[in-house]
Amino acid sequence: MRALLLVVLFLVSFDMHAQTPLLAPYLNVLGVSAAMIGFVLGGYAISNLTGNLIAGPFLDRYPKKWFIAGGLVLAGVMLIGQGIVQNTAGFFTFRLMLGFLMAFVSPACSALLGETGKTALEQGEIMGKKGLVLTSAGIVSPAVGSFLAVQFGYGQSFVILGYMMIIAGVFAWMMLPQRVEGSTPPTPRIKGGGKQSLTAILENRMLYPAFLGGFAIIYAQGTIIYEVPLLIQRQGLSPAVTGILFSLKGLGALAILCQFWLHRVPVETRTFAGLGVLSLLLYALAIGLAIPIHVMMFFFGACFGMLFPAFATILTVHSAREQYGSVFSIYSAVLSIGAVLSPILAGLLGNWHHSYFIAFFVTAGVCLIGGLHRFLLSGVPR
Repeated sequence: MRALLLVVLFLVSFDMHAQTPLLAPYLNVLGVSAAMIGFVLGGYAISNLTGNLIAGPFLDRYPKKWFIAGGLVLAGVMLIGQGIVQNTAGFFTFRLMLGFLMAFVSPACSALLGETGKTALEQGEIMGKKGLVLTSAGIVSPAVGSFLAVQFGYGQSFVILGYMMIIAGVFAWMMLPQRVEGSTPPTPRIKGGGKQSLTAILENRMLYPAFLGGFAIIYAQGTIIYEVPLLIQRQGLSPAVTGILFSLKGLGALAILCQFWLHRVPVETRTFAGLGVLSLLLYALAIGLAIPIHVMMFFFGACFGMLFPAFATILTVHSAREQYGSVFSIYSAVLSIGAVLSPILAGLLGNWHHSYFIAFFVTAGVCLIGGLHRFLLSGVPR
C-alpha cells in the first residue's frame, strides 16, 4: 500500500516538475509580457487555492482513491490542452482547470500516506520517504522537461506530459485500495460537521508553524521558479541549462533527505534551522553576492529537503487522523497563496534583486515568528 502510494507520488511529481523549465519560456514565445507571465503562473495557484478550500470535507468523507485517480486522468487532459492551444487565453484556461484538479490530488495522496503511520516517529519517517521520492522525481524531471523542449518543442512537450499523467491516473485506479487497512472508514458528516472540523483545525496552535512555514518556502520557491528560467533565457542559453539547475536543486534536497538521523532531531529545531539558512541564501541573491547559481540552487534544494517533510510531520502528529484530508487541504491552500503571490509580485517588480529581497523578508519573518511561537508554547502540554 505504502509503496504503491509512493510510486503514484513519484509519477505525479515527475510530471509536474518537468513543466518547470517550460512554463515561463513557452509563455514568452507566445508573446506574453513579463508581468502577464507572473499572472498566468499565479493563476494556477489561485485555482489550486480554490480547489483546496473545497476539497477538505470531500477527502475526509469519500475514498481518496477516487480523487487521486480521477484527478490525474483529467489533469492529463488539461496538460494536453495546454500543448495544443496557441494563444494565451486558451493556455490560461487549461492552466486554471489543471490547478483546480491538482488541489484534490495532492492532499488526497498526503492524507492517505499519513494514515499508514501509527506512531509519531513512523509518520516522520514516512514523510521523509515521501520527500525522498518527490525529490528523486524532481532531480530527473526538469532535465527531462528541458530535453523534451529541445527535441519536440514546448507545445508537444506538454502533450507528452499529459499522456504520462493519464497513465499515472489509470495506474492509481487499478492498484490503490479504497482505504488504508486498519483505518476507520469515512462516515457521513452531520450537518455543520465540516465547519466544526475546520474550526478545530484553525484553533490548533501547534499546526501554525507548518502553515506559516509552508507559505514562506513556497513563496521563495515561486520566486526562484519565475526568475531562474528567465535569467537563463536572457543570457541566451539553452533550456537544458535551466533543467540542470533545477536538477541540482533536487540533488541538494536528496542529500538532506538521505540523512535519516535527522528524523531524531526535534521537528521544531529542523524548521527553525531550515528557514534560517533559506533566508540567508535569499539575502545573498538579493545583494548580488558572487556565488555561482549552481551552488545556490543546490543549497536551496537542501533547505527544501529539510523543511517539507518537517512540516508534513507537524501536521500528522498534531492533528486527528480523521481530519487529515481537511488538514492537508488547508495546508495546500496556504501553499497556494504563496504560489499566487510570488510570481505576480516578481512579474510586477521586474527586478530580480527586489524579488529576492521580498522573499528574504518573508522567510526571515516567518523564521522569527516560528521561534517566538516555540518560546511561548514551550510550557504548553502537547
